[in-house]
Amino acid sequence: MLRSLSLLVILWISQWGGTPASATSVPCTVSEECEAAVQVGSRCVGGMCTNPFYNGGCLKTMLPGWNRTRICSSQDPLEAEELGYCRHSPMDYMEVRMGSGSWESSVMNNWLLQILLSEMLDVPVSVEFGGPDVDVNLYQKEAKFDFFRTKFDRYRKELGVATRVKDCRTVTGTEGTIEPENYEACYHFHPEVWWKSTKNQSAVPELESVVDLGVLSELAIFVPKFAVERDPTLMTYIGLGGQENRRKLADTFRSPTRWGEYCSEVSPTNCTRPDPIAERAPSDEKEEMSFFVDGFFNGHFRKTENHDCDLNNSTCTGDFINAKCGWASYAKQQLYHNDIALEMRGPQANGGYSYKEQFQIYRAANATKSAVMILVYTTDPPYEEFLGSDAEMTRVMFPPPTQECLDSRIDTSDACEVNATFFELFGAPEGACDTYPQPLKKLLSNGFREITIGDGISNEFKSPAYDAVSLYQITELGYGEIFDQWLQRGPTGYDLREATCQWVIDHFDLFETFVPDSHPRTILESSESKTVGLVHAALGIAIVVALLVLVSLVVAFIKRKTKVIYYVQKEFLNLLLVGMFLVATGAILMAAPVVNWTCVVIPWATNLGYVLQLVPFYVRISAISDLATSGKQMQRVKLDLKYLYIKVAAVAFLVAAFVLVWTLVDTPEKTYEYEMSGDTTAEGETIIRAYDYCGSEQEHWMYMVFAWRALILVPSCMTAVLASRVKEDMNDTRAMSATLCANFFFLLLQTIFFLILHPSESDSDLMGYSSIFLSADTIASLAIYVLPKFLDSGEELEEDEPLPDVFVNTTIALIEVQGFTAWSSVREPVQVFKFLEQLYEHFDNIAAKKGVYKVETVGECYVAATGIPTSQSDHCLIMASFCIDCMRKMPKLVKTMEVQFGPDTSDLTLQIGIATGPVTGGFLKGRGARFQLFGDTRSTVSLIQKHGMNNRIHLSQGAAELLVKANKRSWVMEREERVHTLEKGEMKTYWLVKGFRHEYDLQDRHSCHGSVVGSEEGGNDEFATLDSEERWVEFNLEIFKGLLKQIIARREGGNIQLGSMTSKSPTQLEMSRHGSIAAEMPLEEVKEIIELPQFDKRAAKRQLDIDKVEVPDLVVQQLRDYISLVASLYNDNPFHNFAHASYVVMAVTKYMNRIIAANGMALEKGEDRNRSSVQAAIHSHTYGITSDPLTQFACVFSALIHDVDHPGVPNSQLIEEDRQVAERYKNRSVAEQKSLDVSYGLLLEDRFAALLSTICPTQQSRRRFRQLVVNSVMATDLGDQQLKELRNARWERAFANDDTSVRTSTYSTESWSNSDLESGQAPHDIRNIQINRKATIVIEHLIQAADVAHMSQHWHIYRKWNEALFKETYKAWREGRASKNPADGWFKGEIGFFDFYIIPLSRKLRDCGVFGPTSDENLNYATNNRNMWMQEGEELVKGMLQRAEAEYPAPEMCPEDEVDEMGVSARNISV
Repeated sequence: MLRSLSLLVILWISQWGGTPASATSVPCTVSEECEAAVQVGSRCVGGMCTNPFYNGGCLKTMLPGWNRTRICSSQDPLEAEELGYCRHSPMDYMEVRMGSGSWESSVMNNWLLQILLSEMLDVPVSVEFGGPDVDVNLYQKEAKFDFFRTKFDRYRKELGVATRVKDCRTVTGTEGTIEPENYEACYHFHPEVWWKSTKNQSAVPELESVVDLGVLSELAIFVPKFAVERDPTLMTYIGLGGQENRRKLADTFRSPTRWGEYCSEVSPTNCTRPDPIAERAPSDEKEEMSFFVDGFFNGHFRKTENHDCDLNNSTCTGDFINAKCGWASYAKQQLYHNDIALEMRGPQANGGYSYKEQFQIYRAANATKSAVMILVYTTDPPYEEFLGSDAEMTRVMFPPPTQECLDSRIDTSDACEVNATFFELFGAPEGACDTYPQPLKKLLSNGFREITIGDGISNEFKSPAYDAVSLYQITELGYGEIFDQWLQRGPTGYDLREATCQWVIDHFDLFETFVPDSHPRTILESSESKTVGLVHAALGIAIVVALLVLVSLVVAFIKRKTKVIYYVQKEFLNLLLVGMFLVATGAILMAAPVVNWTCVVIPWATNLGYVLQLVPFYVRISAISDLATSGKQMQRVKLDLKYLYIKVAAVAFLVAAFVLVWTLVDTPEKTYEYEMSGDTTAEGETIIRAYDYCGSEQEHWMYMVFAWRALILVPSCMTAVLASRVKEDMNDTRAMSATLCANFFFLLLQTIFFLILHPSESDSDLMGYSSIFLSADTIASLAIYVLPKFLDSGEELEEDEPLPDVFVNTTIALIEVQGFTAWSSVREPVQVFKFLEQLYEHFDNIAAKKGVYKVETVGECYVAATGIPTSQSDHCLIMASFCIDCMRKMPKLVKTMEVQFGPDTSDLTLQIGIATGPVTGGFLKGRGARFQLFGDTRSTVSLIQKHGMNNRIHLSQGAAELLVKANKRSWVMEREERVHTLEKGEMKTYWLVKGFRHEYDLQDRHSCHGSVVGSEEGGNDEFATLDSEERWVEFNLEIFKGLLKQIIARREGGNIQLGSMTSKSPTQLEMSRHGSIAAEMPLEEVKEIIELPQFDKRAAKRQLDIDKVEVPDLVVQQLRDYISLVASLYNDNPFHNFAHASYVVMAVTKYMNRIIAANGMALEKGEDRNRSSVQAAIHSHTYGITSDPLTQFACVFSALIHDVDHPGVPNSQLIEEDRQVAERYKNRSVAEQKSLDVSYGLLLEDRFAALLSTICPTQQSRRRFRQLVVNSVMATDLGDQQLKELRNARWERAFANDDTSVRTSTYSTESWSNSDLESGQAPHDIRNIQINRKATIVIEHLIQAADVAHMSQHWHIYRKWNEALFKETYKAWREGRASKNPADGWFKGEIGFFDFYIIPLSRKLRDCGVFGPTSDENLNYATNNRNMWMQEGEELVKGMLQRAEAEYPAPEMCPEDEVDEMGVSARNISV
């Protein structure tokens, strides 16, 4: 057999000129040539021989009596099925795709499996060979044999593709449907793979299993027999290794030479004349690259400098012919560690040669009798060809393999890696042992199992492909028999197809053992249902029910004037009966024989029927519940028919739309369920019986039907329970409740049966059960609700009169969040909404536990009541307990929420008022109808709450008396002073003191609604407590995490490149290794223009969804550590502390958000339509600030660090106190520069390396980040007159002549500076400079505004921080660090600060135009605060001074300093 293989290879080589090239279609002139060249049945069509197996298949062509046509695959032409050459899989199995290797045994295995799967098991199967232009399909139309021109020898990637896409046709297409550049190699299994025994299958997650093929093979090192005869020492590593054998190896194993190289570098005549080596010169590039071409070039092995041991005694080496990349070669490890002086000099990355080149080199060695050492498989043609000749491959022996050696083998996948390490290439010495034969394997992917026998496939339709491939095996004997038959075709035959097919026929019994049990299969449609009795019973019951409903309609018309029908309203009853009839009609159709049109009618009839039945019930029971809730138990319900019809029509429209979509998208039609039977056909096929039913492809339609019915029934049943107090003789409450419960019960039954029977594929039975349930539901509704009314006597009608909505014994509480108005003024609307939402959710939970009724919420006020709508004897005690729990919950709750909502959240408090008495209540109809309270008690509770105090519960006299009667005297304490109101005059009130008595201050204090107490007063200095600092750290952490996500999303989506600037650009700076600017101090780094990135449309489109971005845990931890470290560096100053820094962070974030939302151009979350165009408009409108996440991060970062280590005194005093620091920073912006150096220096430390790399991974981004931080932090020095003048000048240059109406398109040259115009730059570059100038100055002014944000925010916020700054200044004066008492001139200083700084700054922010509709907010607040200060400032200064003196006892007053001419005192400059 092996001798036959060698003849086969010789034949193969001779046919293709010695070069294993593509065996394309066979040319012909007559069909007889095709039968001789290919096989019997081949025809000459269009000058090419056809493949007879294309029409019908191998067995149908060659096996007598076999009539089954093969199954079509995606590799067949589209017309093949129409012409009858193949057929569609009768079981509709998904096509499986198998991979093929670039050697004949692999192709042979593919063809054997195609016969098994496609012709015997009806499974469509295709063959993957690495590209759309290579075809080794058994059924290929023309007799091609293309495998030698492929480079396809991988498996993991393609198995992974199959696992990912499941259906390979989606990436490979059908014939000609996918462009080559879009083609993606994919296969579910590979039938023949060299799989290392040491490889761990778990390391390849794409694999489901690795199965033996039955053939053994070995990859080993060989030398020709004639070389061994000349030198037997070449057979073993002992005779090859060591320095003493180096010269021998260099002389023996020389470099193979290509034909072109021989002619140009070796031949003295350049092959112009024949010589013993070359008959002629190569005729094309292919021949130039050949090592051997039979009859024309015998090959040549030459000595190079690498072989010259006289020249390189210690480094000369011979040549080793290594295999190509991808082969599991350990040759490098074996040669190196056995000290064998051979080197791999092939063209591939591992020094190897292609399979074709190896073959040519060995044939050249045989032709020239030159020694060569080569790596080949024992099952490959190069090995088989020379058996028995003097060139027979002789194995080179290495140390015998051991388990230790196998464990020390290198990972051969690294052999061709460019950056592979020495160890990855050569491994350990222990792994340099010999190889041994290993079995060839079949690789089966996870996707293969899933598409054939996965859990989602019913048992009847599980494909036999997986089991058949697993069972399939072949031995070396089988290989030999097929190859022998191949040779029998004679010297012209080279088509392996006929030999493969004949071997299957000769071993058909063996092949049948690969067919799994119960296969192949066929489907037989059954004429009867599986449960005939069930269907017949369901049909009979449904007909009877439909007749009963029709009779009920007639009776309802006859008795329409009776009392019962009149009260229930005949229109209401008719809707119910029509709905019941439609449901009964659906039940009839479900039990009737299945036809496509009935399948469409059933969902329409049943769904609309239930709308007409359930919606009127819901409307009526809701009306009754309203009566019960409002105390009108004695009032009869009379439905507004217009309202009823509108409700029914609205729901009917929605349900009809749903059913219409269902009908159009997934039309219900006659469908089948299948059941395996034990019967077989005459051909031996297992019969699968098909039973029909109505169904859609997707089951979620039925779930939606159940869901919408439940959506009506569940609230209806719950409402019925609430309405149970209404007397039955006034309204049919109990009858409706029972009917609704019955409807819900049958809905549950139908749902349960669907969940049980549908997954078990018993849908035909489900049709019968569903019909019975619909009929039973209709009978129950008739019996419970309709028939009793017909049996009732017809009494005369009585007029019904409504009762008033009066609740005599009630307690009302009004809970107001104090400080909320000021708190909300500095936050975004969404934060305000979320805060109230979370707070009220906690109050709701407490109310639910206590039995308190929530009436309404109005802004920050929460209104609750007891004794409504259900009477409660202890209503006042319940309400008091509820308010106590709310008051106790509030401090802990706001501290927890401070992490989310920022500084000052923990300062929010409650002010509660409670009053008791009668109240009128009810639902005001109309739009936005809700339950409301009216009357004197409601007005009283408002007054009680209004005249209460923070963190106190204020009681009316009536409420206090009820608590005393309830033996809760200890809960109540009389308020010493009387409350005077305009509405009620003098009122005696009480405090609820349970649990709070020790906290109440009994001194005589008058507190009015909105008075400044607690957080409003501004005297709360608990900012620096440890728990507060930790909460602020977490608050800052969340802000910075969000900014980092934006940076990561933009970076991973596509980097934004800096816009072009000229060489004279002021941003071109020399940077150090940290990206910092080469300047002596930060102030010298301040630049007029910071270059921001231009808008990148592609990056905007590719930017990732922020919600899907995750910041690495290491970066988050470093960010938390950095913020905590910065917090620890802030001094315990009353004003310049970490709380102030956090407040500025919050302000900068708010301003940034306002910029982003300018003019309503911001994108909504998830909106992709014209996203890049809108983002481009926003970029242009905001001068690029909002398009660059790094810019936003730098601004917020600057806010965090701008006052680090602030000494609590202005720069002028700091210069006097610390001369070293003053000299370091040249007496300018000392505190700001020091803060920046300290904080930025920390960021550059190695412990924050991951954080810094995430913020700005490149030198370019790091330079820009540094520049932004420097400009921003330096901008917070309001006292440096030179910086101020420069900023004003820059503002004038940027905005003086700017026309904001054309901001997004052009810029007037009037706003360009002389230096811009004289620079010679193009207008586009000048425009970019002007845009960046505006961006730079806007950023600086934004930081300034945030630093003094309290001046342009709510009055209470301003007062609080103003007093904190006053205390800091007063403390410095008391400690001798200031020359004057800040109280002197503080009032005028504030006015000057408003007039000469705050208001002009607010105007600039408005005029720059980037804040859109919110641009006036700062200016309005600043103007209002100035006016309020003018009115109350002098008195407020006195109060601040008193509190400061109490906290810092005042020494002897220092001489007063004069206030400067602008009225701006030194205390303001310290800001």
